[in-house]
Amino acid sequence: MFNRNQLKIAMMGLMTFDHIAPFISGEWATFFHALTRCVAVFFGYMLVEGFHYTRNQKGYIGRLYGWALVMLAGNFVINHLLQGPVQVHNNIFLTLAVGATLLYLIELLQQKLTTPKKLLLGLVFLVLLLAGSLLTEGGIVVLPFILITYFTKNNWIKRDFLYVLFALVLLVLFDLSPILQSQTSREFWLNLGFNSSWMFITVIPILHLYNGEKGSSSPWAKYLFYVYYPLHLWAIALLAMILGTSY
Repeated sequence: MFNRNQLKIAMMGLMTFDHIAPFISGEWATFFHALTRCVAVFFGYMLVEGFHYTRNQKGYIGRLYGWALVMLAGNFVINHLLQGPVQVHNNIFLTLAVGATLLYLIELLQQKLTTPKKLLLGLVFLVLLLAGSLLTEGGIVVLPFILITYFTKNNWIKRDFLYVLFALVLLVLFDLSPILQSQTSREFWLNLGFNSSWMFITVIPILHLYNGEKGSSSPWAKYLFYVYYPLHLWAIALLAMILGTSY
């Protein structure tokens, strides 16, 4: 069994494999893409944990939006000022920030409010969920995953069942058609690896390794992911520019 920090470090290492596509073959890049579908949702799960235990929910949400802005600024420098061959559009911070905002709205809706206020908050929730699902990195998977995790926090059997059900919905609606249209075995495996949003369910056994403990509370442990995530993406983009490599 592993604590939160230990699993985060393991997931950061796994995440890196998904981002080294400029330096490996298409087959390996596709394989790593499928293998790492568990990473974003894992951090979505940890978001729910953090939101539950934090003493300052607004500060937690603000920190996520702050890092999202840092990521946007760095991406702008890489993509528009340096104009390297590898463009960085990733910003999981924004996805997680939207997810945390949705959880905050849910908790507001659970308070005693007037009907007009509840209707307004409900409308804001639905608009944010739709916009976030369509416009943020992995939002169509991560945001519903966060909501499932939040509402099933004390029932892992129900949680895992809903994860699998959601994975089947993703498979049928988004992933299955291009896989079935494959003309050769190579196309089949490439399409299976690329159209693999449903494979987020590989996070389930990882979550069962989580012992519920936080681990170290030192600043390096708290901010390691915040720092590593943008820096490793920007480093890969800069290295690809130096080597003249692209996706």
